[in-house]
Amino acid sequence: MKKIKVKKYGLELVFVVIVIAAMIPIVLDAVANVKNQGENQGTRVEISMSGFTPPVIRAKAGEKITIQLVNPDNSQHSDGGGWHQFASDELKIDYKLPPESTKTIQLKVDQPGEYVFYCDVCCGGKENPSMQGKLIIT
Repeated sequence: MKKIKVKKYGLELVFVVIVIAAMIPIVLDAVANVKNQGENQGTRVEISMSGFTPPVIRAKAGEKITIQLVNPDNSQHSDGGGWHQFASDELKIDYKLPPESTKTIQLKVDQPGEYVFYCDVCCGGKENPSMQGKLIIT
């Protein structure tokens, strides 16, 4: 009788070990995702018909800057078809965002200073103060 119990528990033990082994990659991936959420996810910048929110981004010279660009406008806008732009002549960048989209960009600026960024697609273009913002590097 004892031999049967040993075999029964032995099979259950093998099953438990297999289940735990199968769960290890899933748990490790979940832990890594939670850890990454605590790290710098960057600055969220919304670009809409009313401009940039926030209009000022601050960063330190030489550090990687992560910016999540968000365009909430839809394609029904008559001015620019809902498209927006995140551009800077000084930084030589030009990103265009289709309607209702998100794009994450990364920059590294080595020189301290104030760098103007703008949207020249709609709403009066880069001459409109609300369609401009500043990247301040210290």
